[in-house]
Amino acid sequence: MLNAKSDLVGVVTRRDLLDLDIELTALVADLVKRPAVVIYDDCSAREAADHMVRERVGRLPVVSRSNPRRVIGIVSRSDLLEAHERRLHAHHRVERTIDLAATLAWVRPTDR
Repeated sequence: MLNAKSDLVGVVTRRDLLDLDIELTALVADLVKRPAVVIYDDCSAREAADHMVRERVGRLPVVSRSNPRRVIGIVSRSDLLEAHERRLHAHHRVERTIDLAATLAWVRPTDR
C-alpha cells in the first residue's frame, strides 16, 4: 500500500482480503497488518527467492537502497519460476548441442 506521497507503507495480503471477519466497507489502510517485506533492486533472483521463503510471502516490492520507500517494481514467485524455467531450457539446449557435437566427433569419416 502506498500513501499519498507514493511511499510504501505496508502490504495487504490475499489472506488479509479473504479474512471473513473483515467488513466489506473496511478501508484498505485498516487491513495492513505488517510492514512491507521488500527486495532491493541490486539483489539477485536467488536472493529474492530466499527472501520469499524466509518471510513466507509470494511477492516482493522492489525498491532501491537510496530510496527504500519508493516502489520501482514487484517480483512474484511466478516471475522467479519463469526465469528459472528459461535458464533450464537454455542449459538443456546447450547440453543437447554438446551431445550432438560429441556424437559427430566420434563418427569415423567412412561411417558418415
